[in-house]
Amino acid sequence: MAPIIIGIAGGTGAGKSWLADYLARYLRGSTTRLQEDWYYRDRSGLSEEEILRVNFDHPSAIDAPGLIKDVDSLRAGRTILAPQYDYATHSRTQATVAVESAPVILLEGLFVLHRPALRRRIGIRVFVDVPADIRLIRRIRRDTEIRRIPVEETLRLWENFVRPMHEHFIAPSARHAHHVWRPEQDPAFPRRLATQVRQRLAAR
Repeated sequence: MAPIIIGIAGGTGAGKSWLADYLARYLRGSTTRLQEDWYYRDRSGLSEEEILRVNFDHPSAIDAPGLIKDVDSLRAGRTILAPQYDYATHSRTQATVAVESAPVILLEGLFVLHRPALRRRIGIRVFVDVPADIRLIRRIRRDTEIRRIPVEETLRLWENFVRPMHEHFIAPSARHAHHVWRPEQDPAFPRRLATQVRQRLAAR
């Protein structure tokens, strides 16, 4: 029986990974994770000046065919070797991560509800809707603490790319969601969703 794919979309810093972490804990032993961020196209051949002009918040920054191919492999029960991306050097690393198929595939990323070809493969679509000011604060923390990106660069990216691309591509994709989750208004949603998925697994 084909896995249940849960697609978790939303803007940068919305809490997509937090929700995926919660579901993975609740459905322990039944999930595998796939992150759209792993599929950024390699930009290691560009100069520093060229890198500054690259829009990493446009859907074209993602290797969508590669992502869809790997999703299909997981759906077929096969293990994949997922790529890894270094945000400091804007390059694909030599390392890969072995991702095994599982009854539930947690797929998270900015654009997972934007592409029709990917949406057709997703059984449960969730959009995490969080105000822009909260998302910006979280983005700054993540960039400085994890991705080694200076605050000034995060703010430049936010103003020139992140905010306009969110409004143009990401926010509109919420209309394709089965669930639009606003954490401050509905803190119980993650547990309801996890219970729903567990019931579907038990009914198989």
